[in-house]
Amino acid sequence: MTKETIIPQLSNEMRKRIKKIVEFHYGFRPKNKDINWIDKMLRNNYSVLHDQRIIRNLATVEIDKMLLKHRDKIGSIKFEKILLDKLIFRYLTLASMCYRAGISFATITLCRTAIETGLRERIAEELAKKECNKTKEFPKIILEKLKTLKDISLGTRGENKGLIDLAEENNMISNKTIEKIFKELKFKQQSSRRILDKFIHGNLIWMVNFVKEKNKNVEVIGAENILEKYKIIADSKINDIAVEVLKGTTKIAEILYFENIK
Repeated sequence: MTKETIIPQLSNEMRKRIKKIVEFHYGFRPKNKDINWIDKMLRNNYSVLHDQRIIRNLATVEIDKMLLKHRDKIGSIKFEKILLDKLIFRYLTLASMCYRAGISFATITLCRTAIETGLRERIAEELAKKECNKTKEFPKIILEKLKTLKDISLGTRGENKGLIDLAEENNMISNKTIEKIFKELKFKQQSSRRILDKFIHGNLIWMVNFVKEKNKNVEVIGAENILEKYKIIADSKINDIAVEVLKGTTKIAEILYFENIK
């Protein structure tokens, strides 16, 4: 670390405080050597990956502009209330945080969760609105509608309609729009929902085939064996995929809460 470092060195008082917090919340008392080791590791990580963190933050700031443009239209108070109150934005915020931290798989998973929970809540709100126009009763009715939707998944299952079907029926967002949003992730005519599921479940063979389809000249140099080669290929595009998923999920959130709600 240089003399310009803004992260203060750990004092004995800080170590004591860390021990108390860890013991209270997690049930064990760490040793000084473990605290010092973690502290050193994080400091080195911070200095080495600082430029990448800047890049990742720049990417998320650009994606956030998709939503921020609505702040002036509806006012800061209403804008912030929507972001704090709606489930899709809660999970989307966590997904963005994971991307900035370099955890791309978590970004994809949380975006998938954001889409499902976001559609379920938005549908419940619309159904509640059709049933009652008394604002004070909305939360209770929305909760009741959420209970009826709790076992419904994103896509159609047999004769059972999925959340995307219900959202389209209620003029919120269409399946065609969602597929267009995720067009960069298209693979063998599969729906975007199934594509996200494949990555979430860590389907190694499927992910390698996906990467090879997008980049037919992909090569791996230095892999010890074919399995290691496959793992490297599967990981090689996760960052790019996470960005596309984050963009797409943000666009869906925009449509659900800023383009359709007056």
